[in-house]
Amino acid sequence: MPSKEELLGEAYASLVEIDEKRVFNAIEKWIENGYEIKDLLEKFAEALSEIGKRFEEKEYFLSQLMNSTLILDKANKLIVEKMAEKGVEIKSKGTIVMATVRNDTHDLGKNIAASMLRIAGFNVIDIGKDRTASEIIDAAIDNKADIVAVSSMTSTTMGKLEELIELLEEKGIRQNVKVVVSGAPVTQEYADSIGADACVRTATEAVEAAESFMN
Repeated sequence: MPSKEELLGEAYASLVEIDEKRVFNAIEKWIENGYEIKDLLEKFAEALSEIGKRFEEKEYFLSQLMNSTLILDKANKLIVEKMAEKGVEIKSKGTIVMATVRNDTHDLGKNIAASMLRIAGFNVIDIGKDRTASEIIDAAIDNKADIVAVSSMTSTTMGKLEELIELLEEKGIRQNVKVVVSGAPVTQEYADSIGADACVRTATEAVEAAESFMN
């Protein structure tokens, strides 16, 4: 029987090397051996961080980065299926609605954050890019979201973040949901000025912020 450390090493390497078949094989072996699923998810999060680092250093291409997030999405579904077969239900840490604001079509960072939040144990409702404040809030209400995470990658769309928070207040539900903002032009100072609950720069920070809110 492979040891816990051996399987964690294989899980990490298979994702960093973006080998879908090996990732799935590692998951099946992990569950067969009855190890704690949280440890495996944390190792995948480490691997995704390494992939992001290699992309920033131009060692990996955009296609490899995107493929890694797709593999993780499939991996999450496989984990849920395998655990269900064993009669184990994975309890969600909370529900997060994610989107990029109206007129912003830059969603790579959001997609990476969504994957990392899922492997961290959150139920992520990603409604995509170029979404109005009303669409985001409707999704939050429909899914009883604990957190709304929105991004703006341009200074011309940044005002939509404030519009979202104002609309939440108008609807009387601001106190029911935490708002996380991000994006290249978004600073902590700006986030504070519009009343956001957190400003994050990376997917790892997004996970940390979400976990701190739910704890």
